[in-house]
Amino acid sequence: MFVEKSGYIVSRHTKEVNGRIEMSLFIKTPEGTVKVVPDKQHSVFFTDAAPDSFPTGLSGVSVSSTHFKSFENHPVTLIQSQSLTIHQQMVKLAKANGHSVFEEDVKPHNRYLMERNIRGAVRFIGIPDTSQQTFQQARLIVGDYLPNWLIWSLDIETSVTHNKLLSIGVTSNDLRVCLIVSEQHIESDEIHCFATEKEMLLAFIAFVKKHSPDIFIGWNLISFDLHFIDKRCQVLGIRPAFGHHGESWNIRASENQGRYFISIPGRVALDGITLLKVGGYHFESYSLNNVSKEILDDGKLLHGGERWQEIERLHQEDLQAFVAYNLQDCDLVLRIFEKLQLIELQQTRVDLTGIPFEQPGGSVASFENLYIPRLHKAGWVAPAWRDEEFVASPGGFVMSSIPGLYKNVLVFDFKSLYPSIIRTFYVDPLARVTATINESGNASGVNPMVPGFLGAQFNRHMAILPELIRELAEAREGAKKDDNSILSYAIKIIMNSFYGVLGSNVCRFYHAELASSITMRGHELLARAKGWLEESGTKVIYGDTDSLFVTLDDTHSDPLKTGEELCQKINKCLVDWCRDYANLESHLELEFECVYERFFMPTIRGQEEGSKKRYAGRSNGQLVFKGLEAARSDWTPFARQFQRTLFEKVFNDENPVAFIQGTIDKLRLGEYDDQLIYSKQLSRPLDSYTKNKPPHVRAAALVDQKRAESGLPLEFNKGRKRVYYLYQISGVIPYETAEDLVNLDYEHYIEKQLQPIAESILPFFGVSMDSLLSQQISLL
Repeated sequence: MFVEKSGYIVSRHTKEVNGRIEMSLFIKTPEGTVKVVPDKQHSVFFTDAAPDSFPTGLSGVSVSSTHFKSFENHPVTLIQSQSLTIHQQMVKLAKANGHSVFEEDVKPHNRYLMERNIRGAVRFIGIPDTSQQTFQQARLIVGDYLPNWLIWSLDIETSVTHNKLLSIGVTSNDLRVCLIVSEQHIESDEIHCFATEKEMLLAFIAFVKKHSPDIFIGWNLISFDLHFIDKRCQVLGIRPAFGHHGESWNIRASENQGRYFISIPGRVALDGITLLKVGGYHFESYSLNNVSKEILDDGKLLHGGERWQEIERLHQEDLQAFVAYNLQDCDLVLRIFEKLQLIELQQTRVDLTGIPFEQPGGSVASFENLYIPRLHKAGWVAPAWRDEEFVASPGGFVMSSIPGLYKNVLVFDFKSLYPSIIRTFYVDPLARVTATINESGNASGVNPMVPGFLGAQFNRHMAILPELIRELAEAREGAKKDDNSILSYAIKIIMNSFYGVLGSNVCRFYHAELASSITMRGHELLARAKGWLEESGTKVIYGDTDSLFVTLDDTHSDPLKTGEELCQKINKCLVDWCRDYANLESHLELEFECVYERFFMPTIRGQEEGSKKRYAGRSNGQLVFKGLEAARSDWTPFARQFQRTLFEKVFNDENPVAFIQGTIDKLRLGEYDDQLIYSKQLSRPLDSYTKNKPPHVRAAALVDQKRAESGLPLEFNKGRKRVYYLYQISGVIPYETAEDLVNLDYEHYIEKQLQPIAESILPFFGVSMDSLLSQQISLL
């Protein structure tokens, strides 16, 4: 008997069972998470081979003609298979006979949901088993269920010395538990002790099954915590039955072995670092201690490169303090997720695009989920993967700047420039190929072809993306009116990702003409806007991607009013130009962003030519630094604060010479010693630096050499780790404790940190850094 329920998809899976496909969806319902097995279990792909080119009577295979066409304008055949093995065999057969295959890599569960426009919330009917936990022969449609997630923040502590688990901490809004391997027998609601690591892991599996969390969150959760648990399960012969119904999870490594991905039936694992980056947050360091200090004004109870020694000591000598440290890390992650609404952001992306909940990135998957169903509706299949040379599109427009110290600089930005270009100029994969084959007629009397770049044309009657962007843009405006910042931001991320997807050869829709028709149109539009602004009597001193910086002369007494008037004029010019260019409706919009009361555009260091992507300004009393040392994490805190103070004085019309001289004196007296520590990220494993070894690499090598001599695991052998170092008179050394702040090479910091910053501004005051330093030497 069929039963109807509402819910939200937690995870989706396809596997081979007894020679047949088993597709399963784990769906959270008001009564709990259930396993739903849809009907129509088959895999699908298309090929340009004719139906009669395949053997007849193949078991488990359906071959049929379709009304769909390929991007080469050829009819395609639909191949449906009941087995993943047969699916792969049929793909190989088509390719072996010289035919192209299309959409062969789309997973059955993703296709099933995509074709039904199902993303997160669903309604389904199915036949339940006696436990009411599994529903067979299910049919699903779009729903509106809003889940109340049970979220666990998870963190483990390990023994570096023995490479074993010491504890597993979990916190949620109503739970605080630490499972710990210890000979002590402290039993409380918060602490559960176990004699062996294996006993602890088995207890944790049972604990997960009992409480059934929906989402695990953590810091470097998958690549460290869950991966470490998985390795220990393998060593101890334990099946990692952390899924719903006790199903095993599956962890796999990325191709470069730097990251790991996990699939947990009925549960989701989300890493805080990854979600922050997807959400557009930027930090000097993504360590939990640094992020929690910036976001929460709180931090870890222990931190620093050698904290593992203190962790092992606490585990042996002070179990209460050890547990407090473990659970504090869980609490920090939970609070960061709650404050930044990271779960809500991820769920909103799922609701908008249908990507799997556990996939925090997925720009290509988001695009294909939105585009392919519309493509099918238009009668086409997605293009085959092409083995061709990648041609990078030109980057964003960046004009040479006019260096100087300015007053009243206006900044104009194109609102969502690249999505607006796609919408206005019909930049679209299907529009490009149908323009080539002249698929559409000219019944309206308007030329259907819109010029692109690199020889591209776009058929305005066959474009999918412009309509998709219109829907998203209208939804974003509605979200703004409703003050729904999460929805508005999620839509912005999606729209802005379309250009990158079309210009990336990891997307099947990639073509050089697509991305270039976006970026090169951007170049043209900024150049035209620059011309229109200068025709209005202003001077454009800089332009970058979607922004223009304009300086006014003294005749403009009200910069704000002038900015608004110029903005209206340029938008009118854009409307007129688009109409005259190709009878297009302009969706381009220039916005007046702000006025910098004071503004500084530097030269390229050591040259007279103006710099790019580097400036400083003051707007409404706030200092803004772009690309300069004050905004760069690889410069010392001393240099960054020096630059901020320097420009506070310059923008207040103070002569900075005395301040610079005083800073040099204080530096040599040791007053800034604790601000002289460099910080730089290793971009790859330490042993891959063979020829050029910059200072942070040399410092990291010294740390690992010392650890190897002590028989300890290496710290930098996997790369992607931040190195802290400083310069003593003897040279570069790693910074580990305050005891390293001795014999510092102050002349190095003057030459490499203070002098480049001061030299950028001193010429405006008729002074050179050489003359200042020579005065200092004479005084000494």
